[in-house]
Amino acid sequence: MLVNDLSKIANTTPSFDKAWWEEFRQKEIEDILFLTGQKNSDYTGGETCDNPFANFDASTEFGVDPLTGICVRMQDKFQRAKAFCSDGSLSVTGKGDQAKDIFRDLIGYSLIAIGMIEREEYHKLFELD
Repeated sequence: MLVNDLSKIANTTPSFDKAWWEEFRQKEIEDILFLTGQKNSDYTGGETCDNPFANFDASTEFGVDPLTGICVRMQDKFQRAKAFCSDGSLSVTGKGDQAKDIFRDLIGYSLIAIGMIEREEYHKLFELD
């Protein structure tokens, strides 16, 4: 019975080739876009808020540039990644706290940062405040 179970697993194990990689990337990006959309709604005050950067823009109330605020949050994620690399596991292992989520969050923060840079460039181009 064990041999049959192993053969079933072997038949479904990905080959980790370029075709797998392409499918994996597409699925991860879809999942990250969905998750970051939901998180953005929560962190910016819900569906009624039109500013996707509202939570980071609020960092100016503490004298912190919004882009710097993103970098601080990214640094927190890098600290967790360093702990994972060092220990091979994380102390907090509940839902949403897995090692892969660290890197998904970094992608999400990177997208926000790129969007904020785009907004800043637009405002500079048209001399808007």
